[in-house]
Amino acid sequence: MKIEERAPGRLVISMPVTHKVRQPFGYLHGGASVALSETVASMGTADLIDLDKELGLGLEINANHISSVRSGRVKAVGEILHQGKTTHVWDIKVYDDNDRLLSVARCTVAVKTLR
Repeated sequence: MKIEERAPGRLVISMPVTHKVRQPFGYLHGGASVALSETVASMGTADLIDLDKELGLGLEINANHISSVRSGRVKAVGEILHQGKTTHVWDIKVYDDNDRLLSVARCTVAVKTLR
């Protein structure tokens, strides 16, 4: 995974589509798209909290897969929808090299205070 863009409340990460993330029929595995999406949400939350005092942990994620690819790169574009004290909610869209929408996800990240 490679960070392409990083700003408070927005994160873009890309990933190559290789044999490591394809399902048995040769297409990008839905689980790989979900893992990429949750990575965006978790890292995005880490950018918004005080890591000396808080920790972000994935609480819930749901995804709809609209299309798929066999090769190239995919990029996940995440934007924060809600930045609360104890939860962050992220909207993540995954695109192929041609900016075709592959999947959409919503991820809730719990913000926990370190003790």
